[in-house]
This record gives sequence, structure tokens and C-alpha cells, in this order.
Amino acid sequence: MRELRSTCLDILAQVEARIDFADDLPPLAEAAIVESLQAALDQVREILATADRGELLRTGLKVAIVGRPNVGKSSLLNAWSRSDRAIVTDLPGTTRDVVESQLVVGGIPVQVLDTAGIRETDDRVESLGVERSRRAAEQADLVLFTIAADQGWTEQDEVIFQRVCDRPGIIVVNKIDLIDGVLELPNRNKPVVRTAAALKQGIVDLEGAILEQVRSGGTSAANLDFAINQRQAGALQQAQNSLEQMQRTIADQMPLDFWTIDLRSGIRALSEVLGEDVTESMLDRCLGSFVLGSRGWGSLKP
Repeated sequence: MRELRSTCLDILAQVEARIDFADDLPPLAEAAIVESLQAALDQVREILATADRGELLRTGLKVAIVGRPNVGKSSLLNAWSRSDRAIVTDLPGTTRDVVESQLVVGGIPVQVLDTAGIRETDDRVESLGVERSRRAAEQADLVLFTIAADQGWTEQDEVIFQRVCDRPGIIVVNKIDLIDGVLELPNRNKPVVRTAAALKQGIVDLEGAILEQVRSGGTSAANLDFAINQRQAGALQQAQNSLEQMQRTIADQMPLDFWTIDLRSGIRALSEVLGEDVTESMLDRCLGSFVLGSRGWGSLKP
């Protein structure tokens, strides 16, 4: 953040020097200014992208296990949580409500929701569970759409998938221990993980797929080892707005004085991220020292 602010101060110093000492300096290298400004803006956007990951690390990831009855959703929850959180039987419709379990995957807290099998039913209690399953899928950050390998991709699977296909998700092919070979699936543009929940197989692969979804699904910026909080995100958003406004100011060929307004606003916002209060007078003194010192412009003293 300090390097970003220093870059913006550098730009501000060059612009204001041309305003104050236009007759004593060569013309402003506008192309270089535009390039530096774009680089700074790219960095701001990259750091700002970690805000979602910061929120994720604080509040956790909500994952819903969804599918038709008797595909092994409850067995998957039990195998994953290494407990008997959910009742498992061979009877379809055993799960009548949403069963929760709290896990940690790759340092991220995960709330796993085992939902009732989605199907049309005349059983009032089961139908209430089905409705809760649908709501859980709609509110989840990630959906594990589960099918049974021994039954393949059925028409009912397709109907349910179409209800949740707009959510970030992973297709879990469970009960692979009951088939020989590999089950062919229709292309649905979702990652596929194969598990045998009853044998506790495939859980590591499932967790790896979830972490990959977190990394690639827009909830974090790749290759960054930090995450900003919401206060910092608000200040960085202001910095981004100011630098983008400066780009428009330059493009519109506005006078240099207008450039400095946007730059100063951006610098103040970056200082706020650092937890430092920068007033106009402090900025002027900092800029004066910067211009007359670090840039070797001592002969330009007013």
C-alpha cells in the first residue's frame, strides 16, 4: 500500500511541478503518467478483489449437498465430517430436514448442509423438507450436486440440476464402488468428483475441488497471501474511483489542476487503508519534500 501511495505521490509531484514551474521544466511525459496510473489502478483492483476472500475467511463457506433421494447425500456428510450427523438408511426420503455440520477445509470454515432429497411427494413432512432443501441450495455459496453412480444420470437428476445450475457447484458422483469402469456423464460445465461415501473414499478429492472453486470462482484473488477487511475495502474502492476519474480527466484533456484533485483524493484514500490521517497541509508538506528532495529538483525552490 505504501508503494502504491508513493507511485501516486510521484505522479502528483510531476503534475504539480508543471503547474508551478511550467517555464523551467520540460513538458510532462503524459504517456508515462498514463502508464504509471494504469499500473497503480491494476494493483488497487487486484488487492480489492481479496475483500471477498477476507469475508469468506471470517464468515465461512456455506455448502449445500443437493440431489434426489437415496443418492448418498447423508453418507457423504458423515464421511466428510467423520461422524454420524445424518441418519443413513436404504429407504428414500429418510432425511426430512436440513442437517448441518461445521468443518474446516484449507483453513476456511465450512458449513455443510445435508438437504432432504428433492422429489415430488404427497408426504407433508417430507415436502416441507424438500422446500427447505430448495431454499438451502439458493442461499448456498457452493452446491454439491450429488448423483448415484449405479443409477447414472436420470431424468430426475436433470430436473433438479436445472434448478441449481446457476449456482457455483460441483457434481459429485457417489457410490462409484457399485459400478465397474467410469460412468459417462453429460457435459454440464461443472467440475466432477467421484466418491464412495460409504467407504469414505474421494473426500480428499472433494475438498481439493472445493478449494479450487474458491480460488477460481471470484471469491479470492489468485497468488495473494493476504485479504483486506471491509473498512480497507471501502477506502480502496474510493481510491479506485478517484484513479478511474483521473483517467477520464486525462482522456478529456482537462487542465492539470483537475488531475491533482483526483490524485489527492486517491492518495488520501490509500492513506486511510494504512490507517493514517492525511490532511491537505500534510500532503502539501510531504509533496514539497518529495519534489525538492527525492527528485533532485533543489534548484526549483520557490
